[in-house]
Amino acid sequence: MGSTSPNAKIFTEDEIKSITSNYSTLIGRGGFGEVYRGVLDADYDLVAVKRYIRLDLREDFKEEVSIHSMTSHKNVVKLIGYCIGESTLMLVTEYISNGNLDDILHKSDMSIPLDIRLGIAIGCAEALSYMHSMHLPSDDNLIYHGDIKPANILLDGNLTTKVSDFGLSRLLFSGDTQFTTSLKGSMGYMDPIYFHEGRLTPKSDVYSFGIVLFELITRKRVKHGDNNLIRTFNKACAKGKGLKELFDAAIADESNMKVLKEIRKLAAECVTLDIRARPQMNDVAKRLQLLKKNLKGSPQSILATHTSWQSTSKQGTRSMPSLKKGFSFFKGNASNSKILSELRNVRIFTNDEINEVTQNYSYPLGTGASAEVYKGTLEDNTLVVVNKFLHEDSKEVLVNGGMILSQIVHKNVIKLLGCCLEDKTLIFIYEYIPKGSLFDILASQEELPLDLRMRIAIKTAEALEYLHSSATGIIGHGRVATSTILLDDNFIPKLTDFSRACKLIKKNEATASDSVISSSLLEEVLCYDASCYGSVLMNLESDVYNFGGVLMALISRDKNTDHGDLIVKFSKAYETYKSGKAMFDHDITAEEDATLLEEMGRLALQCTIWKGDEMVKRPTMKEVAAHLRVLRRSWKEGTTDADTTQVNETDSRSVMSAEPRIPNLMRHLFGYRRISTSDPIKTS
Repeated sequence: MGSTSPNAKIFTEDEIKSITSNYSTLIGRGGFGEVYRGVLDADYDLVAVKRYIRLDLREDFKEEVSIHSMTSHKNVVKLIGYCIGESTLMLVTEYISNGNLDDILHKSDMSIPLDIRLGIAIGCAEALSYMHSMHLPSDDNLIYHGDIKPANILLDGNLTTKVSDFGLSRLLFSGDTQFTTSLKGSMGYMDPIYFHEGRLTPKSDVYSFGIVLFELITRKRVKHGDNNLIRTFNKACAKGKGLKELFDAAIADESNMKVLKEIRKLAAECVTLDIRARPQMNDVAKRLQLLKKNLKGSPQSILATHTSWQSTSKQGTRSMPSLKKGFSFFKGNASNSKILSELRNVRIFTNDEINEVTQNYSYPLGTGASAEVYKGTLEDNTLVVVNKFLHEDSKEVLVNGGMILSQIVHKNVIKLLGCCLEDKTLIFIYEYIPKGSLFDILASQEELPLDLRMRIAIKTAEALEYLHSSATGIIGHGRVATSTILLDDNFIPKLTDFSRACKLIKKNEATASDSVISSSLLEEVLCYDASCYGSVLMNLESDVYNFGGVLMALISRDKNTDHGDLIVKFSKAYETYKSGKAMFDHDITAEEDATLLEEMGRLALQCTIWKGDEMVKRPTMKEVAAHLRVLRRSWKEGTTDADTTQVNETDSRSVMSAEPRIPNLMRHLFGYRRISTSDPIKTS
């Protein structure tokens, strides 16, 4: 198999049976096989499992996995893993709630306004533009999807596009055209040039996308009965009449006609048989963005013309946005180029673009001490949160947090999608998380069963474990609290607010091939910037301590933002009664849950040890996450496992004596016991 993502998990057949409850929920069927809904592990993460019928296509399947794993884009369905068994081939992807565009257009009566249809088209166009310009895994290589059609365009709860099914995709090496004698594809959406000549080129995806555009504006299949949409439109245009009747009546009012005609024109350009005259997908995306803006009555789309995506991937040179008046608040501490270079995979917005996203700040979500928060929508229907910071004296700290967050990719960490650094403005754009913070949920009357609380605890601990690892360069968050943990509709936690975060190892301080962080590198960093070293270590200790407070809040349903009093009360309860029962939320104190709650309380207490000479007993976040998983497994199985006992003082000292030595200055200054024998960071 080609190079696959290290994040793509390899599942066994037994694991797939468990995930799908023995294939009990069928959600789709096609020529390839069947698709089932499943639940991943004990975390209730919904997934889709695609099971293939033909087992003689193993090499094709491996190619699909390899190519799909290369794509990381907000409009491409995420590959989670795969299974290559003796009797089966299966893909596991994220579950997309609203199904596919084909079903919504042709098998439902869902109302879809024109602006939403444009958003769907824009999302697909941006995904294809990304694939056509990836240049992976080496120079001049790109991805040809090969099967763009409404059935392969999935839609989430906001009708945001997620392109799926890479079964016919190919890497086009050293150029953009190859030839094949093995023709595969979907009739009606297949490029005639490909069909007759076997030519593989990104322009074939452009053709298929043009067909999708025709279906979006008519709500009819490209071939329905004896009719063909392309021929029907061509005849109407030749006659100079009858065009309005071809559009979907639900969107064909007079105010939309100009935009509809332009979409028809663009679709016609995409499906022209003169392959050289077909537009590039990046141009298609920009024109669609312009049309969406024009639909709202403005003469020009600012969002349609942006070129300011910052990325470390090889996508050629791109022009930078004009920032002549920007960054005046940094007082010379950092240059514009340095800040922009640190903001990875983040789109740079102008103030005018922010006005479009928020519709001139029409949907406020709240105002805090340092920021105003608004709801917004990107061109592809993606809902976002726009944080507009108010105080200039805090901007340097906040930009630091943004730079750190932009370098983190983890499903339990909030995604930073963009920012605005124009003039004296500081605005961050994040993914929208609908339920708000854990603090909000704990303070509400919403039901929160123990298994959900356990999942929130485990996933938050795993996010912190990841931040504290060498994979990120060792990041201390510094502000862990119930108010900085957001929850989506499935109660999946997302850690936010990195304004006080510190990172120990910068990318330029280690080579790209480094899989571990050596003691010599740690010593070098310490000598270069001892204050940063101390700040990171203090943040790591703070993260463990504050997570203990979050754990206490989860099992007590404490409604205060400051967990100081709560920690004191828990400590007294365990000192006095050797139990935390008096502190537990009455809604989750069933007899069969008592052992789990007690163990969670004890773990929280160990996280919040604060005396200097005893802080060495605090567990690491890796240990905390592992311990919580063991507790949950024992609870689900109804067993009491000896492994679930807390790490006591003797255990702690044995770990210390076994772990590799770290610089004495680190240990003496900070009492730091964060590196265990299994940690990927090593010293020599």
